[in-house]
Amino acid sequence: MSMAPRHRPFLTAGAAFEIGLKPMEMAQWLDVGPDHAVFMAAKRARLSGCPPLYYRTLERSRPAQVELLRLVAANLLAHHADAFAGSEALLQDLIDGSSHDLTSPQREPLASLGDMVEEDFVLFGHEAGGDVVIAASNAYTSSGRIVSCVGRDMRFAHEPVPRLNEELGARIDRVIGNVQAGKPVVRFNWFVTPIASRLFPEASHHANVAAGEAVARDLAADHGQAGELLWLRVERQTFLRLPETGALAFGIHTYSDPLSSIAAERDSLLALQRLLESYSEARLAYGGMLATRRPILRWIAERLSA
Repeated sequence: MSMAPRHRPFLTAGAAFEIGLKPMEMAQWLDVGPDHAVFMAAKRARLSGCPPLYYRTLERSRPAQVELLRLVAANLLAHHADAFAGSEALLQDLIDGSSHDLTSPQREPLASLGDMVEEDFVLFGHEAGGDVVIAASNAYTSSGRIVSCVGRDMRFAHEPVPRLNEELGARIDRVIGNVQAGKPVVRFNWFVTPIASRLFPEASHHANVAAGEAVARDLAADHGQAGELLWLRVERQTFLRLPETGALAFGIHTYSDPLSSIAAERDSLLALQRLLESYSEARLAYGGMLATRRPILRWIAERLSA
């Protein structure tokens, strides 16, 4: 039987795009998943050599990188002692046995973070009256969009999202700009995909759409397979203002659970049904769910009537 999903943002989500920031305790900032060792091996392989599709920094981001690395190490030692031990200079991963020299001049601090924790991090510097991306390490998605934002604001990353900048761009800028040191916040995105891996393949959006169209053909013959062939992908986004440099640390942690993991959860099924019935075609297409919406709804209806 599948483990229950860690997060269910769809329970409270609306049909329109929402910012949905909520307060978060520092003990909740970082997460260590049950597949930590396997996942970190794959993540390190993807980030090896800091390929420009996944990693880019500006020189002026170095002080913020140093501060972020120090805060992450302290947080792991304080709140994840079952998984990490050592000091803020040398950290040992008790799950996979890896050691991390946090003072090495040979590596950028953000690169060290990419090898150490499941979270991806993007750093914003407050420049020219707004928050500008000054460094990014983003292994979860292979679109390269977030990394290409380095030197720009987040509106550039949001351009592919239907009507997001037009409807919420100014508010997103304002909300991000108002995140205060010592008061971290969290929000979530979610969608249903045939791709199980937490690390998306190359050309991630096109790959997701193509995979959705392919699995929809299988589900047209037997929608009962939806629970096993589709996955709930949840992206947890955290925002933390660094007290010394004033930079904003944007953390990304992605979860992937089989759709079958909520088969017995009536509230979750009703929430997915409500959202899939109310999303616009543009919203469904962006999430790669246009082809799979009908078989998912049929699968949900059967679960609800069982």
